[in-house]
Amino acid sequence: MPHSIFIRERKDGQQRPPELVAYDIDSISLANRLVRRIAKSFRVNGHDPATGRRWFQLKKSDFDIYRWRQ
Repeated sequence: MPHSIFIRERKDGQQRPPELVAYDIDSISLANRLVRRIAKSFRVNGHDPATGRRWFQLKKSDFDIYRWRQ
């Protein structure tokens, strides 16, 4: 089953709707690696074990990045 990658911005307590970054990724492991590598490409990043999502910080905004099954 294909997977997609989404990014959602969180700023000042507000959340924007998620934005599609990639889609039709056939492998769950590849999708997870892409999410991890994108998040780690930013200096301030982490993993939320409660949700399984990665996050990163850019300027004054926090971003969630995650894989979603299509």
